[in-house]
Amino acid sequence: MLRRVLGQPFGRRRGRLRSLRLLPLVGLVLLMPLLAGCWNRVEIEQGAYVLAVGIDEGKVSPYAITVMIAKPGALAGKEGGGGDEPPVLITTVEAPSLAGAQVILHGYVGREVLFDHAQALFVHESLAREQGLPFFDELLRFRQIRETAFVVVTREPAAEVLKKLKPELDKNPIQYVEQLTYHHRNTASLPATSQVSAVAALLNVGYAQPLTYYAAAIDQESDAIRGSVSASGKARLVAGELPRRGGTPVDMIGAAAFRGSRMVGVLDGEEIRALLMLENQFYSAHAAFRDPREPEQFVTVHLSKGRPTRITVERLGDRPAIRAEVILEAEVVAIPSGIDYAWPTAQAELEQAIASQLQETMNKVIARTQEWGADVVGFGRHAIRHFPTVQAWEAYDWPGRYPKAEINTSVRVSLRRYGLTLTPTRASEEGMQR
Repeated sequence: MLRRVLGQPFGRRRGRLRSLRLLPLVGLVLLMPLLAGCWNRVEIEQGAYVLAVGIDEGKVSPYAITVMIAKPGALAGKEGGGGDEPPVLITTVEAPSLAGAQVILHGYVGREVLFDHAQALFVHESLAREQGLPFFDELLRFRQIRETAFVVVTREPAAEVLKKLKPELDKNPIQYVEQLTYHHRNTASLPATSQVSAVAALLNVGYAQPLTYYAAAIDQESDAIRGSVSASGKARLVAGELPRRGGTPVDMIGAAAFRGSRMVGVLDGEEIRALLMLENQFYSAHAAFRDPREPEQFVTVHLSKGRPTRITVERLGDRPAIRAEVILEAEVVAIPSGIDYAWPTAQAELEQAIASQLQETMNKVIARTQEWGADVVGFGRHAIRHFPTVQAWEAYDWPGRYPKAEINTSVRVSLRRYGLTLTPTRASEEGMQR
């Protein structure tokens, strides 16, 4: 281009050269908006980063909002200078919304309070039962709240649970909660998901109802083993009643069930395992079942998915009929009775016993959810495909028909392995003589 300009008359050439000299300046002006990306930066020592939010019913405002604010120095541990200082600051304000709470917090928290790092939202059970989740609208609109934050319903006030959340193996209480959620794949005692986005998505559809994590605080003063026994004779795996002593005084197991935005009931860990099998979200878990030949003892097996669960809608109409087929594989982990179930006839007897006990739990879960009118399993997902239009589906009124639905389950269990030994061990000599 420069060669073309030099070949032009002198006056015209001088104007073109001046234009060329201005080009870098114009380019710099155009780039300036792109170079201003850090205009809203907050230095780490200027921010108060909220890790978790607790929502209870307020006295002078709609909500009592408790925030757990990280102390970066204390979270870093002794090497970082934290020592025995509590790793988080917990404070409560009453406000009509999270944004309103932020304004009040700025009245006495010196740093800028930021919700961008909040990873969990704790909601008191009484609030969820009586008022539902009216604050969810703000969770989806407020730019500082992540849609991936966990929703946890608490049996006690959320502020009390946050104060008791002091894990012994982790400095960060919310990292502890996050690690609890990982157990979904290997214990199957928590719902597959409980994020804000997942709960909000199910609030707007009629084919399934939401589940959230459920937690409860326990009394540290008592040294007695607490807990209750289910109809099957096993300890109930429900938050606040786990048969244990010591450890972090907060249980998180089972789930809170909702009908629409209102909480209607609690499912324990064993019921959640059966529900995950029906949802086709089950991966593997250890489970104990009554020994078919020694009912006072239990056989422990490791269950895993054999084939994907098959849900078939056999009939619609006034009373829909649905069939659920669950196929599992199992490995024997312990047979305290010493009975040799490796023999073909005995193996079939044990497989049938495990299958019938699982089926009993599934039927119980379905009956409870029908009583609540809450299709938390999501059978509606399989029914909706039989309707040609959205209008036809909405006119069918699945939430109203689910409580009357005829739902039949079948479970098939195949014993694949017997652990590291095929025959009973000497520790069970008494059983071997049977």
